[in-house]
Amino acid sequence: MFWKYLLFETKLLLHNRKNWLLGIGLILFFPLYYTQYSQLDIKDMQRLKNEEAEHMFTVFNAFPEDLRETAEGEATYNNLTQQSSSINMQRFYLWKKEDYDKYIEEGLKLNELRLELHELGNKGIHPNYVIPKDEIQKDMAILRYYKVHKLPLVPDPFVASNYLPVALNMLSGLLFCLFVLIIGSSMLVNDQQHQSVVGGFPISFMQKVSGKVAIHLVQVLLFLVLAVLIGGYYIAQKTEWGNFITPVLIYQDMDFVAVSTIRYLTYMFIAFALIALFLLLVFVLINVMTKNLYATILTMIVILLLPDLISVTGATFNWLYPLKFIDIGSVLNGEAAAEFGNEKLDFKHSYSWLVGLNLLAAAILYGRNKLLYIRKGEVATN
Repeated sequence: MFWKYLLFETKLLLHNRKNWLLGIGLILFFPLYYTQYSQLDIKDMQRLKNEEAEHMFTVFNAFPEDLRETAEGEATYNNLTQQSSSINMQRFYLWKKEDYDKYIEEGLKLNELRLELHELGNKGIHPNYVIPKDEIQKDMAILRYYKVHKLPLVPDPFVASNYLPVALNMLSGLLFCLFVLIIGSSMLVNDQQHQSVVGGFPISFMQKVSGKVAIHLVQVLLFLVLAVLIGGYYIAQKTEWGNFITPVLIYQDMDFVAVSTIRYLTYMFIAFALIALFLLLVFVLINVMTKNLYATILTMIVILLLPDLISVTGATFNWLYPLKFIDIGSVLNGEAAAEFGNEKLDFKHSYSWLVGLNLLAAAILYGRNKLLYIRKGEVATN
């Protein structure tokens, strides 16, 4: 009987025009966002290195002459000289469009010198010209990944493989949550409006919830997969596919780790699936209590925004930080950890917390239903 009910709910879902319109909107998001993304002034490697060379020229001009006569000043100046040499060598290798292995070696040497400069205290260097340690660590992680996996450099930032992680990061957070909530908003409508029809299926409440959540989750993920594939194909026709084994950075254990683009996209899809499942379970839980669709959606939006709303006031509630894993894009790129000053907001903790949130929501839903069933039994016996 459960499979007949599942088939019945699937047919209802397939006839839901609202969800199809949302799916089309999600598919259109990727090519539409690309029109804005392609207008951004994203610098290629050659341009970045040219700007770094100009930056070093400014640092040299601003370096105090009297400081060079001291031991610390001499060490700093010699370090800057070596940095300038490494940057110019990198520019040369990029100009030749070969010897990229040497470009990577010079890049690693350059970053080691920058870290050494931090240890020297950056004496005589204006704070505006000091490169932050996290930026140095990011660059080293990328270069090491290229070196270990012996990958060719991809200088063009506008290929599909570079664009898709950016687009998924943009989709992550409240935008994806609203998409899932609106998709799932009709889950209990038929049960409330056509109780005589739905009541004809002799299955438990939790079986009904499992079936509804399952088919809506499949629909959400199907729309997401189609959106990425169609969006990627559209971008590839305008530029090219790119190399999906090129590195993308993720934040983990207070550091940045480079992973391939295909692995990063896989991490994002798994996280989106866990987030969608959690949102659908919580939606059912709140909806059966409020019996009001708009109150349910508004309550969920407030709950999801609680960490940000509280942080605006200057207060800190660490027990709310697991809700930030809903914005998986900001967690993977380290923005969430930096914003809330919580090192646990990283990739390492993301999946365990998302799984835990799902188990908690399912347990509360099951416990509430069980408690209501027991109370009805007690009333019937009395």
